[in-house]
Amino acid sequence: MKSAATIRFELFLYRLSNGASALLPFWLLQNLGRAVGVIFFLLSARRRIVLANLHRVFPGRSGWIRFGIGLRCGAHFGRIAFDYLKWSRSSPETLRGKIRLNGLEHLQRALERGKGAFLLSAHFGHWEVAALTLSLEGYPQGMVHRPLDNAVLEEELSERRTRFGNTLIPKKGALKGMLKVLHKNGTVDILIDQKAEAEAGVESSFLGIPTPTVVSLGKLVLSSGAAVVPLFSYPEGTGYRVELLEPLLPSPGDTPESLTETYNAVLSRAILETPHLWLWFHNRWRV
Repeated sequence: MKSAATIRFELFLYRLSNGASALLPFWLLQNLGRAVGVIFFLLSARRRIVLANLHRVFPGRSGWIRFGIGLRCGAHFGRIAFDYLKWSRSSPETLRGKIRLNGLEHLQRALERGKGAFLLSAHFGHWEVAALTLSLEGYPQGMVHRPLDNAVLEEELSERRTRFGNTLIPKKGALKGMLKVLHKNGTVDILIDQKAEAEAGVESSFLGIPTPTVVSLGKLVLSSGAAVVPLFSYPEGTGYRVELLEPLLPSPGDTPESLTETYNAVLSRAILETPHLWLWFHNRWRV
């Protein structure tokens, strides 16, 4: 439980950042974010987790190369932390002008089956901007999330995330909310790249390492028949490029475990191609 002083300090920082995002152009806001992200990487105790994660996944690369990926990761997440407040208040014209959306036909094809669809992604690129852009283009999503401990901040950020029709599904008891969206032939955002308790998941290869991974997505796909559309986003100038890939459908004989392997393989390919865009700060393997 956070103290009242902590909650007030968080709100102060949020409103200060919100004011800055309204005044500063994207390029300056993003460069400030990059600088703060690099400083955080260099000074934070989380640097140890980042470098340990990178050593685990890239043992054959030099320490300097891994350190460079860590620096770029800090810069990237500083950028998206700073620019999200501006994106979430931007006009539809600004969003459409700066966000390039590729592969929308894959989501359309998945929904034509009438069973809903999952958008599979990770804490990679700028998943929040991707969700905003899709909802603006007429594809609102049910977004599974863990509500913040700060109720005032949660309310303000929730308004921004849902401004074009997205809905928020609390992580606790999310199954009912996800099924409700699927039954309406809707779309559910799901990120499966964070650590799972052993009893809630299975060992599945993630970034080449056997890793406990939640199997809920595989179970839901087999019970609902929904398609899974991978989604990844990449910085492009001061904007982003959002890529949707071909739908993944279960084959006869698939199990929740085999589907989880498939989904982890898709995420792993994208992360290994551009590793600095993934959240190495996350303690995925309990360093």
